[in-house]
Amino acid sequence: MSRLQVRVLLDTGPSDGEIADIEALFDQLGMDAAAEGHSYGGPPPSSAFLIVVNVPLVEFLDTFAVRTGDGVTVFRRLALSLLGMRADARRWGRPHGLRLEDSHGGLNVLLPGDLPEHAYAGLLAVDLSGFDRSSPPANVEWHHRSQRWLAYPTVGRRRVGRRLPDRRRGPGPTPGVRQLRGEEVQHLWSLVEDGARSVITWQRAQIVLWSGSGWSIAAVARQALMSEHRVAAIVENFNADGMASLAVDYTGGRRVSLRPDELDAARAIASSPPAEVGVPEPAWTARCLADFLVADGAVEDIELDAAGALLRQPSVATTG
Repeated sequence: MSRLQVRVLLDTGPSDGEIADIEALFDQLGMDAAAEGHSYGGPPPSSAFLIVVNVPLVEFLDTFAVRTGDGVTVFRRLALSLLGMRADARRWGRPHGLRLEDSHGGLNVLLPGDLPEHAYAGLLAVDLSGFDRSSPPANVEWHHRSQRWLAYPTVGRRRVGRRLPDRRRGPGPTPGVRQLRGEEVQHLWSLVEDGARSVITWQRAQIVLWSGSGWSIAAVARQALMSEHRVAAIVENFNADGMASLAVDYTGGRRVSLRPDELDAARAIASSPPAEVGVPEPAWTARCLADFLVADGAVEDIELDAAGALLRQPSVATTG
């Protein structure tokens, strides 16, 4: 069986000692590592302060996920060993971060030095196999407030977090959008390109356009970083009710069913003052809450009346 090939890229280096240490670290794991310098951000003081591991990412993480008993420990030990090489702020300007960079696409996983141990276990539990060359470039980051990994596409006008599925995922549904009329295509593109007022409308419009281009539900789900079940519902709702189904206050068709973990996260946010999560409003409105929950990655989609119901919980104050 061939050994996994890894490139480790360091700014301002690497030294001969670092090269030897890196080769030994990965050799213990049955991998071949080549260490070299990189120019992310340029030389100090504009350096990116990054250690980059360029590797087939899914295959790399799988080697730890399939280990019995010690996979998380071994993975974390490797990450901390790499971070320790550039941890001395007096020598390097500041401690370096660690980025896992997929050599097959545009997916990056960011591993800061203060990552808790359970975050490493969480990363090995999510399914990244849906990302391929057709997927949008994305950064996978640990979301401290929700204590989970989220994917943030790096293209487009909005920063939107997406929950990642776990490794046990079955085949998804396969409906497609009906034939789009010319004026519908123009309207959809205006929502996507000019930026709809609501991130919910924006993402639903994107999904309809991708489906209208002939993409399967599975392909759209990979591109949108959403579950196939919800993508299929958005397509079916559009087939039934057209542009009205894209609106935040749409109440027809297949309704959004929040998973228990999504509902817990949504309740916690609705019970917190907006300023606590960086929203410059004195109190939540249903529309503001719905948009924030989707943009923040707490839920992948939500309806306005569901957001309103969250705000009617005891101890939640709202202006509307």
